[in-house]
Amino acid sequence: MPLLTGKVALVTGAGTGIGRGIAARFAAEGAQVVIAARRQAPLDEVVALSRGHISSVSMDLTDRGDRERALDAVIQRHGKLDILVNNAAYQLWKPFLETSDEEITGVYATNMVATTLLIKQAVPHLAASGGSIVNISSTASRYTGMPSEYLSVYGASKAGLNQLTRTLAPELGPLGIRINAVAPGVTAGEYAMQEINNIPGHKEALIARTPLGRIGTPEDITGCVLFLASEQGAWVTGQVIDASGGWQIAAG
Repeated sequence: MPLLTGKVALVTGAGTGIGRGIAARFAAEGAQVVIAARRQAPLDEVVALSRGHISSVSMDLTDRGDRERALDAVIQRHGKLDILVNNAAYQLWKPFLETSDEEITGVYATNMVATTLLIKQAVPHLAASGGSIVNISSTASRYTGMPSEYLSVYGASKAGLNQLTRTLAPELGPLGIRINAVAPGVTAGEYAMQEINNIPGHKEALIARTPLGRIGTPEDITGCVLFLASEQGAWVTGQVIDASGGWQIAAG
């Protein structure tokens, strides 16, 4: 039986990569999924994957009005919100001293401030349904060897998201809301592969340090997200789960 039959989910940053994979997997498991991102064309492509189960709304995560409109769209279309997946992020791979003030501010504004505010705005809806939140973090939040070089600002923002996940769990639990995070390792996506392929030999080095011997795919991440979002994870909250092919074991 599908794991998410009757559930309604909002997935941010779902036009490409991991977010796209999560939306498709949730739809296949019976959920009604509203996907949100800034670029309409990728959203339209994801909607086409499962017409009748996926719809879209344009949203700039850093804009309060956009966040409110996205939540309103979910309620107007489906009457409730059961699952919030915070996947939208500002990815930045750059030496710290070459990073501009605007880039630093943008990373934290998106990955920490706006995500925190969306969670706060969504809490009344999730409390009404006894819902769950899954934050998409990164192994760069916990490990400083490759591939975390040049990810200092991004990694710090995701470390903050990890701690938010842990500290909100006891506050949201009495409201009937579970909150967890998945921390992907190197995963094939629009931005990640562009950066990896820019450096000769980098991809091969990453694979060599991964016990399962390959770059991850969005589908590798969706199973963890599905478990945490579904009733199979009903006794799990406040956790950050690495999904990295064992990279952290090899990299320490």
